Amino acid sequence: MNWIDYIVIIVYLIAFLGLGVYFKENKDAKDYFLGGKQMGWFPLSLSAMATQLSAISFISAPAFVGLAQGGGMKWLTFELAVPLAMIGIILIIVPPLYRANIVSIYEFVERRFSTSTRIVLSMVFQISRSLSTGVAVYTIAIILQSVLDISFHYTIILITVITIVYSYMGGMKAVVWGDAIQMVILFGGLLICIYYGWDLLKANPNFSGFDSERLKVIDVPNLGFDGGTYGLLPMVLGGLFLYMSYYGTDQTQAQRLISAKDENASKKILLTKSERCRFYGSLRCEKPFIWQQWSRTCLRRSKRCFCT
Repeated sequence: MNWIDYIVIIVYLIAFLGLGVYFKENKDAKDYFLGGKQMGWFPLSLSAMATQLSAISFISAPAFVGLAQGGGMKWLTFELAVPLAMIGIILIIVPPLYRANIVSIYEFVERRFSTSTRIVLSMVFQISRSLSTGVAVYTIAIILQSVLDISFHYTIILITVITIVYSYMGGMKAVVWGDAIQMVILFGGLLICIYYGWDLLKANPNFSGFDSERLKVIDVPNLGFDGGTYGLLPMVLGGLFLYMSYYGTDQTQAQRLISAKDENASKKILLTKSERCRFYGSLRCEKPFIWQQWSRTCLRRSKRCFCT
């Protein structure tokens, strides 16, 4: 890395702290936790997508598609359930959730069941999300350690402090707009990687195409009744219940839905997120094929190639 790279990183971190300062004026709990219910569907949909992504999903999904034994594009069969799940959430979950005029999904649970139910479910969420966030931060720290050439422990402290400060100061507005900015960067970076990676492959005389088995998305004859893996019906049905429970009742997702300025905006968040998820999932599946072929070419040329 050179001084320009470090300037970009410093400006990026300062900008996120600036978001916290800019949105620090919050009048009440509704303003702090829901952004005053004045935010539009577009930034909220980007934020909802960014919430489900991390360094783990950005690396693990492409690794399964392009490198793992038995992997491939068949992972995308799971994504066929996303539009179905969004329709179910719009019809069943959004109307009562938004009209309840609540601050969190657990407030709705308390009204519907009891205080003890709210406490138990919120504790389960906090513990499970703390563990998953810890793994995500650990993964990011490993990447930044190799790129920035700084201590692993300092990297974790830097990520944690910046995130806590800007989200604590700015509340929901800072979190949503911060997520939206990161989602745009992710999309842009992914498109740039695919463009330049494909350009390198076309210039490579040894490139003869991708593995046809890994390009298979839907195995139509395999409906899942024979005990085989990645059957069509188990993938779609399992994905339907998974995505309905996650996008409709998980606090990180439901918070975006009830922060929308009206019920129609909440529905637009789900509809646009459905299309963006499928598009982004497809892009993540294209990247590993390019990386795989490029790596093999480098390995053939030299055992000490920089990309290995």
